[in-house]
Amino acid sequence: MVDLLHNCSILHVWEISMKKIFALAAVALVSVALAVADPVLIGHGYLGLGALGSTVENKPDGWNEFKAFGDNLDFGGGIDVNIPFGGYFGVQPGVDFYVNNLASGNGSDKAGVNYVTLDVPVLFTVKYKKFNFFVGPYFSFALGQMTGWKSKNDGTDKYTHSVDFNNIFNIGLSVGLTYEQRLGMGFLTYGARYMLDFIPVESKTTVGSQTLTSKVGTRRGLVFDIGYKIPLSFFGL
Repeated sequence: MVDLLHNCSILHVWEISMKKIFALAAVALVSVALAVADPVLIGHGYLGLGALGSTVENKPDGWNEFKAFGDNLDFGGGIDVNIPFGGYFGVQPGVDFYVNNLASGNGSDKAGVNYVTLDVPVLFTVKYKKFNFFVGPYFSFALGQMTGWKSKNDGTDKYTHSVDFNNIFNIGLSVGLTYEQRLGMGFLTYGARYMLDFIPVESKTTVGSQTLTSKVGTRRGLVFDIGYKIPLSFFGL
């Protein structure tokens, strides 16, 4: 028990240290880059297919994610600032809100959870003509509680309940490609990205004096991305 508490304490300190390092690095990158570059603001909307990679833990035999395909959709939106370095390269920090769903089924019944996260990506970009390739890490923070649910495959007999998170912090990798074309004062962008969480979502339940934790699943999937890009100088910045 002492070793377990010691390990948990080390993990907690590591999480706090990583958050501080990430925040300081992001602020430093943005501060230096804004002084030497002509950044652009990008507003995004997202719709993702979580069944293409997301996994649900502890599901009954015969259940899988594709049998609840429509319940594994992720969607959200956010704002990025692309800061170019030279003609081709850049760094792109941002803030995104996502509504995430993890579900599985067996053809007659299905169950899952949904939850909201605040994601903070720092992407490295390469621009070639009208194409923009990007790759980079993101930090994800769960907001509030997750909602667990179970129902028949047609949506009837639905039961829902709130579940606490055991881990509100996650880290992952995003990689993708967008295409842009002139529209008004800026550019319409559209493309796709793949999101890959590294840490499973865990639930926490208190029963009497005991706290029980369980792995729920891991968010991964293909996200379709449509946005609009406009120079910050348009706003006088």
